[in-house]
Amino acid sequence: MLPSSQHTIAAIATAHGVSSIAIVRVSGSEALSIAHKLSHQSNIIPREARLTALYTAKNELIDQAIMIYFVAPYSFTGEEIVEFQCHGGMVVAQEILESTLACGARLAEAGEFSKRAFLNGKIDLSEAEAISKLIEAKSLKAAKILAKQMKGELKNFVDESRDSLLKSLAYSEVMIDYAEEDIPEDILANIHKQLDALTSQMEQIVQASHRRRGLIEGFKVAIIGKPNVGKSSLLNALLSYDRAIVSDVAGTTRDTIEEQVRIGSHIIRLVDTAGIRESKDSIEKIGIERTLDSVEDADVVIGLFDSSRVYDKEDAKILSILENLKDKHIIMAVNKSDLEIVFEIEKLKNHQVL
Repeated sequence: MLPSSQHTIAAIATAHGVSSIAIVRVSGSEALSIAHKLSHQSNIIPREARLTALYTAKNELIDQAIMIYFVAPYSFTGEEIVEFQCHGGMVVAQEILESTLACGARLAEAGEFSKRAFLNGKIDLSEAEAISKLIEAKSLKAAKILAKQMKGELKNFVDESRDSLLKSLAYSEVMIDYAEEDIPEDILANIHKQLDALTSQMEQIVQASHRRRGLIEGFKVAIIGKPNVGKSSLLNALLSYDRAIVSDVAGTTRDTIEEQVRIGSHIIRLVDTAGIRESKDSIEKIGIERTLDSVEDADVVIGLFDSSRVYDKEDAKILSILENLKDKHIIMAVNKSDLEIVFEIEKLKNHQVL
């Protein structure tokens, strides 16, 4: 029995549903043989888009389709690949797929085409990750970032950094091995210069990676405050529909609720949290712990305060949590301004208040 990695694999490459075109892809050593069997064509030329009839293993006509053959190693996976571009919809594509399986292919696992491309040296891990995320990109900016990564931008930076470190290491070894020799004095200065430049580049990459994560996965915005301050109402207003239960009873929200909304070109992940207060209720305590976890993981934290209630120890605790957060964007919001204002807004004087 062949190892799994040596099997010829097949899968529908396009999304399920109604469309004009669907694509079935076959990769592996038997791809060309399967193409011969399905098309009844004897002379298949690499990279030629050929219109041909396709047949089942029982010689029944399936469809008229475009067939393209990519010879190894000049293909995405580095293996023999055949693509069948048939009429859209799942019925025809599924019939072609089942016919490839009947001819000896097996159904590809999720991501297996990219896995083979990586194993065959066609892409590296950063490019494989970019392909996976690009498919699920939720915004144009995210797609552009991932397209650059897929093209090898991150790989090139890693390679250049590695070369710079090896060069600095070589200079350092020369200075150690030939310490008593007459070595130019500027070598040590050059080592420091190279390492300082590389450190600065690394710091910029780390900072950029946080922004990239927000653009790709969505910026996480957590709303925190004491119970019954209006967090769920704010979430519903931002979403433009009633997602969270709103009640006069304090402690209605006992778990985090996360929903997505598009603002401009960005995806925002809004998180409604359990109200923070002293509680003996074990379930409510778990909800409060999850609130604190959400705050730590958020890109932006909205601290919500009730202008119709006097500043108390629960508000003080919220303010303390916000002031102790590091590397977070903090927004202070005072709610219920249509009611009589008794909240001491000057308590928030060190912050911008909405």
